[in-house]
Amino acid sequence: MHRALVVFGLLILVVPPVPAATASAGTDADQSARSIDSCTTIDEPGRYALSTDLRNVSAGQCIRVRVSDVELAGRGHLVDGRGAFGTAGVTVGTWARAVSNVTVRNLTVTDWDDAVRLTEADRGTLSNVTAAESRVGVRLLSASENRLADVRATDNAVHGVSLLDDSDGNVAANVTVAGNALFGVHLAADSSGNAVRNVTARDNEYGVVAVGASGNRVVGGSATGNRIAGVWLSAADGNVVADLRLTNRFYGAFLADGATNNTLRGNDAADNAVGFRLRNSDGNRLRRNVASGNRDGVLLIESDGNLVAESRVVENLRGVSLLASDDNRIRGNEMRENRRDFVTARGSQNNSVPG
Repeated sequence: MHRALVVFGLLILVVPPVPAATASAGTDADQSARSIDSCTTIDEPGRYALSTDLRNVSAGQCIRVRVSDVELAGRGHLVDGRGAFGTAGVTVGTWARAVSNVTVRNLTVTDWDDAVRLTEADRGTLSNVTAAESRVGVRLLSASENRLADVRATDNAVHGVSLLDDSDGNVAANVTVAGNALFGVHLAADSSGNAVRNVTARDNEYGVVAVGASGNRVVGGSATGNRIAGVWLSAADGNVVADLRLTNRFYGAFLADGATNNTLRGNDAADNAVGFRLRNSDGNRLRRNVASGNRDGVLLIESDGNLVAESRVVENLRGVSLLASDDNRIRGNEMRENRRDFVTARGSQNNSVPG
């Protein structure tokens, strides 16, 4: 009996452990990928994997994807530059050479002018990418129908994620933009039809911004702790902002400079200076929002023909204020515990206001 126990114990001792490399290789399924251990140009379709951190790189562009149908797996590695103007850590496509179906995943890119730049690159994916401590974290230029999933753009000197030059139909889901000096998410230059879903925008100058961009949707998540506004729409038409939590230093949502025909729906603006502020913005619809604990719940300045309906406007110093604003409809709202429910001033005319 004792001898059998000793033999069993020896068998346990001689069984070899599973190598750690086998488990990690299975995670990324990159055994057949071509290895990258330095800055390079990818000009053949296929699968590539970064095998090491690239630190303090002096190249103008480090990893350059110049062909379609590429998958680049970062394997959690770092591509780090020196912050020089005009540089980029990872670039996909060029103005002269459009590409499509490029995936970049599981990678951290820091200390560049643009950390990640897509130019004329369509129908690709950025997944689990961190773009930080650069001038712009992720920049799309004339890049459409891409998917950004679980992207983190933090502590950049200008913007976190920026879509420019007719970058249309992109989807950014579960994106975190934090600590960027100007804009967290930036939609501009006629970029339209984009969707930003479940965003976390905090500690930027502005959380989510659409400037001259139309037909975009920002739905779900939060824009909090931003120094000016959670959401800013400027000269922007036909956008939807819905189901966001908005608590910022000055404005929950700010529409200005001819922002028209936008819909703000189901947002909760609490403890801002102004919950929803419209200036020189006509024909917008604010429905089923909550404005609470603000100095002004809803403030319209030189803004005509807007609708404020089915909303809870409670516990503000002033509920709804109309200044030099005409032809607005204020109806079906819950108004209570404001010091003043309605303020109409500066020659505002022909507004439909209860009581």
